[in-house]
Amino acid sequence: MPLNASASGNLQEVKFHLHKITFIPYVNSTKQNTNDILFDVITFLNREQLNGKAYAINRNKNKPELEKRELFVYSAARVAQSKKFKCSIALINDKSLMVKPADAFTLVPYDKAKGSITILTHFYIDYSVSPAIICAQFNNEGPRVSDIEFYFRSLAVELGLAKGCQITTYLHAPIDDTLGHLRNVLNFEIKLRPQSIAQMDDDIKSGLISDFANIGNRLKPSFIRIEAMFQTPGAKIKSEHLNKEANSFIKMLLKKFKEKPFHIDQFDEFELKFVNDEGENDVFNLIKGKREIVVQVDRTTHMTTTKYYNLIQAEFDQFIESFRS
Repeated sequence: MPLNASASGNLQEVKFHLHKITFIPYVNSTKQNTNDILFDVITFLNREQLNGKAYAINRNKNKPELEKRELFVYSAARVAQSKKFKCSIALINDKSLMVKPADAFTLVPYDKAKGSITILTHFYIDYSVSPAIICAQFNNEGPRVSDIEFYFRSLAVELGLAKGCQITTYLHAPIDDTLGHLRNVLNFEIKLRPQSIAQMDDDIKSGLISDFANIGNRLKPSFIRIEAMFQTPGAKIKSEHLNKEANSFIKMLLKKFKEKPFHIDQFDEFELKFVNDEGENDVFNLIKGKREIVVQVDRTTHMTTTKYYNLIQAEFDQFIESFRS
């Protein structure tokens, strides 16, 4: 869990990011409203749970070079007297794990006969507005929002309810604004994991991103970071000094983030410094620029979906109200 210890000792910070979810219906489908499709998907999940079942899917099923990434929605309960769902999605960890006994400083293999270790990510859906809005915990080790998108898309397609699903992250500085005002790239900094590159579309992996992949395959680093500086911020811009290659590369990435937002989830850092169309220095941060709700929790407390909901509810409701006309 991506938590930062606070000065209060046992308190830790948990972030929830805000997104919208849209389903793409089939042309001749009787269900054309994206929220109706969402409701049917969650209704199916609840029926499965009542029957002691779950819909599980391996996101990397068709990527044998990647480790298994099996997901299932653990809970999807409706909040009483509201148009909200409290949900959690689990990632099954089938790696060989070691366990420390409570009474000794030794390690013993985890007995898989007892079950599988799972990592939960909690998320909340408000469908009182259309498209519905998701408030999802950022969990570095567990399921991410791109996993939620993949899960809902796969299930909606299997049920014959929709041909696609897209989750778009709300940003303080929308991608459209940056694309519209970007005149010249000054520098950018990118950090990502080699295994994240395999999750990207082939067209985004061309050029520099494919070079990242080659480095990852050869050297096996945990992370790859690149900082490229083209011009000192504040220097006078002349048209003949425009960084055409850098501008083209950055615009390609931004357009891809807009068209297929799940790519955003594959980057651990993405900061762009540029000159806007008014000749002023500007900054776009893909990760830190996300709209978010931050809560403090006691690290010694087992946090449930309901406990997290009680912490984020007021700010989540306030965010939802901003969409009502």
